Amino acid sequence: MSARERVTRNTHEFWKATCGIDTHARGSGNARNDTPWVAFTADRKALVCTVWEDQIAKVVDPTNNRTRSFVMLGGKSTRWKGGAVKRGREAEAAIDEALKLRVPVFGFRAVASGDDPAHMTRHVKHINLDHVSILKPQFGRAADDPRERLGLEKKLRDLWKSPDVDALNTATLFELVEATGNVPGADWNPLLAPATGTDNAAELRGNALAARIVLPYLVEHIRRQTDGIIVPLTYSDLATMLGRIKADGNAFAQGMGKVLGEVTRLVEAGTRDWPEELRPPHITSIVVAKSGATAGLPSDGVKDYWPGFEALTPAEKRAKVRDEFDRILAYGDRWLQVLESVGLGSAATPADPDSANGKDKRYGWGGGESEEHKQLRLNVLARPELFGLKNTLLAETEYPLLSGDRLDVFFRTQASWVGVEVKSIRSADDDLERGVYQCVKYLAVMRAQAFIHEPAGTEIQVRAVLVVQKQLPAALEELATKLGVKWMVLPPGHFAQATPA
Repeated sequence: MSARERVTRNTHEFWKATCGIDTHARGSGNARNDTPWVAFTADRKALVCTVWEDQIAKVVDPTNNRTRSFVMLGGKSTRWKGGAVKRGREAEAAIDEALKLRVPVFGFRAVASGDDPAHMTRHVKHINLDHVSILKPQFGRAADDPRERLGLEKKLRDLWKSPDVDALNTATLFELVEATGNVPGADWNPLLAPATGTDNAAELRGNALAARIVLPYLVEHIRRQTDGIIVPLTYSDLATMLGRIKADGNAFAQGMGKVLGEVTRLVEAGTRDWPEELRPPHITSIVVAKSGATAGLPSDGVKDYWPGFEALTPAEKRAKVRDEFDRILAYGDRWLQVLESVGLGSAATPADPDSANGKDKRYGWGGGESEEHKQLRLNVLARPELFGLKNTLLAETEYPLLSGDRLDVFFRTQASWVGVEVKSIRSADDDLERGVYQCVKYLAVMRAQAFIHEPAGTEIQVRAVLVVQKQLPAALEELATKLGVKWMVLPPGHFAQATPA
């Protein structure tokens, strides 16, 4: 699914937008469960159908080597009872009427939430508004009947899987072809901010819908992090993801704070019965301002759950946010339980290609190491001369200190201890700032260890060096200078250029 495709998890809003039908009038559960379902548009000039994506049969027609797609709709099953029977009859009647009057039939693809196919009732994960087709009926009396020629009967039954497969006996076969004409709901985007003048109730509904899309997105973003850090998102990032785009192509971030407020309320509602020690940290804090005086910090909304935050100094605010980021990463797989608690299922495990073998490489909650950080760490390990060292007695990566910290690289000679903290090109300014303070800490710990463990009277020079791949901002250069922290800039490609051919 492309990031630009319009999808909605709210079938109630989908049917209102395409057909003007309030499915909640038939009971709120119906808006979620009655899919596939069919209905005429308000002007009755088109019939809208939703079809399960995994029940679409795709076959290659040998006559022209073209892939064709088919689906069966409008059948009845002897297994259906009560309301299901009634809705089955309504669907069949609507399809018959549309075909008789030659009204175009549009099919929107619905993705199931992963319910057990052995049960007849399935829940909608989302409907894709940009995967819409014209449903062209295929009758057995047609000269080119694809049922037998393409082996559709067996293929469609194999895809059905549910016990009510006998519904195919009375269903109509449709071929999915490219949609043309006035597609219902073509101008509707469920993620766009309510128009100016929209009533408060509509705005609240829109924000609540957006919140249920934003929360899984935030969880998936956390899962993709590496190097034990979170690269924060901006309000513009979220607005872009939601399709809130202005006419000039830039993100419309106004109002995103209200959406994040709904995310917080959604999480609180889903976990209010959990023990205090198991409740999640504030995931919305990973969304920060892009520029201005509060760049890199969450909006003023954090004061609702961090009393006194506005009274902190800028440095204290950054420290507070970094601590929350650590808690968010440490929360780990429990974020999936949070999604389950609010009825949003689980986020897909993110995967990135491993350059070494071309297979998927999976990270987990910031615990993995990026390729950039790993390569920089190993390159530095192989080059003690960068720090004026010769005849090293020990050169080790991920060297453990007695404080419980680990140095990215550690060198020891007869007269020197050198600890190196590396920050790759991936590191944002807040992680570079962390690196400066890490060097202050590591220097103090190494000096203490050398004082205790080296022979009395031995003069040992102890140094901590920060190695980065981009120039430090002026403010961080000033900070490092004040704290006496040495740093070295080795841009990407430095080691390749330094290596003889």
